[in-house]
Amino acid sequence: MRYKVVRHPLVRDDLSTMTIFIGEYAGYDVAETKINDIEATLLSLHDFPHVGTVRNEIYPGLRIIPAAGKAVVCFTVADDRREAYVICVSYGGADWESRVTERG
Repeated sequence: MRYKVVRHPLVRDDLSTMTIFIGEYAGYDVAETKINDIEATLLSLHDFPHVGTVRNEIYPGLRIIPAAGKAVVCFTVADDRREAYVICVSYGGADWESRVTERG
């Protein structure tokens, strides 16, 4: 049975900010490709929610995985609800740890 992937409401802002950041630096075609790659990574959590490095020292049950070269996807897994909860998506060395702590 697949897991449901739920996003924190601010993940949408994360992706918008990344689109602008990458678009202004490398062009909007590159930004679109990166965002599509990140979305594919998020969708993969339906079938493989237990991937990534566990970082309990930052937030209980936190997992992180790389995406699209320089992005980091931060999420938790609730097996009882069969749910992967995406807390934030970060890019290019941005402070994802603070975002996880603020949003968690």
